[in-house]
This record gives sequence, C-alpha cells and structure tokens, in this order.
Amino acid sequence: MIGTTETFMSIGSFDTLDEATALDKYVKSKFLRVMLGILKITQHNPVATWKLIPMQDFTSNSDIDWTKSISEIDQQMYKKYGLSNDEINFIETKVQAMD
Repeated sequence: MIGTTETFMSIGSFDTLDEATALDKYVKSKFLRVMLGILKITQHNPVATWKLIPMQDFTSNSDIDWTKSISEIDQQMYKKYGLSNDEINFIETKVQAMD
C-alpha cells in the first residue's frame, strides 16, 4: 500500500467566533492572496510561503474593521500598507474575488 503524508498548518487560535471570522475574511482577501503568491510557486503551501503575510489583530481593537466585506477589507489593507494606485490596480484586475 502506498501512503501519503499530510501536513497541516495552524494559522490561529481564537477566543471568539468574530476573531475566527475575521481571519477567514483575511485569508480570502485579494491582498493576502497576492502576498502569498509572491513565494508560492507550486501547488504545495508550506509554512515558508506565508512569511511575507503581515500578522493582523483580529480583535475589535484592530485598525481594520473586520465587520466589513472582503472587498472593503482589501481597501483597508491597501491603505494600511501604502500600496500605490498601480499596485492596487494590478491586484484588482489580476486576482479573482473570493466570497
């Protein structure tokens, strides 16, 4: 019998459902997926491919309003990290939205 090895990566432990939901929105954001894509060159997704992803505060004290839509969260990320209009245009035209 040929077996496979699965590796799982934990990306958070949360005290509230709101915090876990905020992480879910962040992972689905175009911003995060572009940052992930910089180092992800295969279908595999080892921990090292996540090293350029900025850590976020998913609590209600965050500078990001996680109650907003994913699209609005992307806009907040662009502003927070000072992306240029060209960078924003690239992301918005090349990365498909996830809901």
